[in-house]
Amino acid sequence: MQHDPNAHKQVTEVALPAELTEPLPDDASTVTIVARTAAETALGVPGVHHLGGIAARAADQLRKQLGRSAGAAGVQVDEDDGALGVQVSIVVSYPEPVLHVADEVRKQVTAATRQLSELPTSVDVRVLDVHGPFDDEQSPLGRATEVATDAVEQAAETTGDAVKQAAQTTADATKRAAAATADVTKRAADATADASKRAADATAETTKRVVESATDTTEDVRDSAAESLARASEQAADAASDAADAAEDAAAAAAGSADAAAADADVARHRRAQP
Repeated sequence: MQHDPNAHKQVTEVALPAELTEPLPDDASTVTIVARTAAETALGVPGVHHLGGIAARAADQLRKQLGRSAGAAGVQVDEDDGALGVQVSIVVSYPEPVLHVADEVRKQVTAATRQLSELPTSVDVRVLDVHGPFDDEQSPLGRATEVATDAVEQAAETTGDAVKQAAQTTADATKRAAAATADVTKRAADATADASKRAADATAETTKRVVESATDTTEDVRDSAAESLARASEQAADAASDAADAAEDAAAAAAGSADAAAADADVARHRRAQP
C-alpha cells in the first residue's frame, strides 16, 4: 500500500454491503440480529472505511454458505456457554488514529449489542488494514486477490449447491424408502386380512356342516324312536288282543265244564232219589 505524504485527505464513499440492506427474516435468531446490528454500528463509526478484508469477507461468505455460524461481512458472532462473542474486523481510513477508531467501534458495538440480548457479551475489534488515498486504484495484487475472492465465493456457492442437492437426494431416497415400506406393510396387512377372512369362512362352513349333520342325526334318532314306539304299541295291542281271546276261550271252556258238572250232579241226585 503506497501513500503520498503531501496528498490531501480524501473521503471515499463505500456502498453499504448488500447483506446489510436486505430485510431479516421473521424467524432470525438472536446471533443473526446481533451480527447485523454490530455491522451497521461499526460502519457508522467515523474512521471506519469498510468491514473485513478480502480474505475475511470470503471466509464469511463460505461460513454463510455452509451455515456454520451467524455473521455479516467482517462480523462474526458465536454463542458459547451462555455468552456472546462478537468479533469485528475493520479497515481504518487514513489518517484517522487507528487505536481511537478501534476503541470507539468496541464501545459502540458493545452498547448496541447489549440492548439486544441479556447474555454476557464481549466485543473484539481487529484492525486489518488502513485505507490510504491511493488504495482506490486497484493494484495487480488487488486484482489477483479479487479473482481469488470470486473463486472462493464461487466455490462456496458450488459447495452450498452440492450440499443442497445431496440433502434433496437423501430426502427423495428417504421418501421412496418410506413409500416402499408402506406398500409392503399394506400388502402384508391385506394378505393377513385375506387369510383371516378365508380361515373365518372355512370355520363358519365347518360349523354349519357340523350343525346340519347334528340336526340330521337328531331327526334320524327321533324318527327311529317314533317308529320303534309305534311298533311296540302295535305289538302290545296284538298281545292284549291275543290275551283277551285266550281269556274268553278259557271262560267259555270253564263255563262248559261247569254246565257238564251240574248235569252230572243232577243225574246223580235222580239216581239217589229212586227206590
